[in-house]
Amino acid sequence: MFTGKTVVVTGAGRSIGRRLALGFAEQGATVLVHYGHARQGAEEVVQQIEAQGGKAFLAQADLRRPEEVAQLVKNAYEQLGLIDVWINNAGASANTDEIQGMTEIEVFERMVGVDIMGTWRSCREVQPYMREGGCILTTGWDRALDGAPGLPNQMYAISKGAIMSLTRCLASEFAPQVRVNCIAPGRIENEWSQTLSETSRQKAVKDIPMQRWGTADDILQTALFLASPVASFMTGQTLLINGGEIMR
Repeated sequence: MFTGKTVVVTGAGRSIGRRLALGFAEQGATVLVHYGHARQGAEEVVQQIEAQGGKAFLAQADLRRPEEVAQLVKNAYEQLGLIDVWINNAGASANTDEIQGMTEIEVFERMVGVDIMGTWRSCREVQPYMREGGCILTTGWDRALDGAPGLPNQMYAISKGAIMSLTRCLASEFAPQVRVNCIAPGRIENEWSQTLSETSRQKAVKDIPMQRWGTADDILQTALFLASPVASFMTGQTLLINGGEIMR
């Protein structure tokens, strides 16, 4: 479906980003695998794509730094040519070992820098280098819509809610040349979810009408759909991929 297409995935060294990069490559795309800190994981993604006969490039950038975002986009254009799909997957964690020793304010400022500002800068930098008819995807969060209480929920809700609003603004601004849509995951299996107790995991399942946690493949299939010609009349939309736990 994406043979001959060019795709950039930010934060592609692990979890959902890893599956997105591999999945688009499996569909024939040439993929630029971006990472902020997870270099080993990103290198493994590139190696796996190449081992399967695909083509991939590696790029590092701290999305909190405007000059590095600009350089990332420049490198992507030099290596790929015009870009068909840009996926803003990268996000700063608020519940892993990465934040050890940080204050709540530091954690939140890091999240704003990567999630909101990184997404905003990436979209604005890459728009001139997008192929006409191209697609930008952003990443939201379903619970930004339901008033999730406490920390780190408030941090996630603010940052992802801002991205969901930004998606609509950019969709209007970039149309009709480029479409911009948002994927808002719910409970998706990842490294963090695997640290939860089985009791906590099963309790969560009871709140999900589809009676299971989502997978990275669920996000991949949504991204493939939104980036494909099938969705050519969709822009400015946020799709909740959450098994029905939150419905809007």
